[in-house]
Amino acid sequence: MDSGADKTFTKPSANRPPQTHSPEELRKVHHVMSVELPIGDPEVIARRHADSKRRFPSVVIDDDEYVVVSVKRHPLGMLGIILTGMISFILVASVWITVCFMPNNLNITQAAKNSLSLGAVAILVLITVFSYIGLMIYRRNQLIITNERIIQKNSMGLFDQRRQTISLEAIEDISYHQKGLMPNLFQYGTIRLSTVGDESTYTLTWVPEPHKYTDFLGDVVEDARENQFVTDEMMEIGRKLSW
Repeated sequence: MDSGADKTFTKPSANRPPQTHSPEELRKVHHVMSVELPIGDPEVIARRHADSKRRFPSVVIDDDEYVVVSVKRHPLGMLGIILTGMISFILVASVWITVCFMPNNLNITQAAKNSLSLGAVAILVLITVFSYIGLMIYRRNQLIITNERIIQKNSMGLFDQRRQTISLEAIEDISYHQKGLMPNLFQYGTIRLSTVGDESTYTLTWVPEPHKYTDFLGDVVEDARENQFVTDEMMEIGRKLSW
């Protein structure tokens, strides 16, 4: 299998006497030859590494590592957060305007109206802030696949974050699940990753077109197991999937 590094073998000259080496020299040669070099063109690896650092500054990767694809959640999943925030905002704003600014039969003093206005504005600000935090938390959940491993970023709250790392060679099964009208209509589902000798299952919900990602991840895992270099074609597909 091609390791990506050029190897040159020189035939010894017939007039040159055979060279002998001491046991210490042989041990040194053996030690050097046992070093495993990263597969692929070093310049290509360096370029991909630099591009990955630029696109994913929060991800810590090795010098010979680069991001192949990132799996993010479907934008449709944000609709519930947005609608909840909008409905809450409209209800509070409607009550505030009706009570404090519209003609009504409520005998409310101006001082009380001022207090109600202060409270209403505070509630509207909180609704906006919490809606934004909800969207940010939703977008933080993702899978990042490099040429060596899978990094899963889970965020259940503003201060509740977890990161798991799985070696590509350890992946035993990749599957996806779509159930119900909405997931099939809008093409989103759940990706599941299971590892060798591990009962845990790593999942990511609200994945757009999960069949495409599972097929692509299967190819990436197979290349890693066979120690194959990720081709430019695969990198281009990964970039398109990393919308």
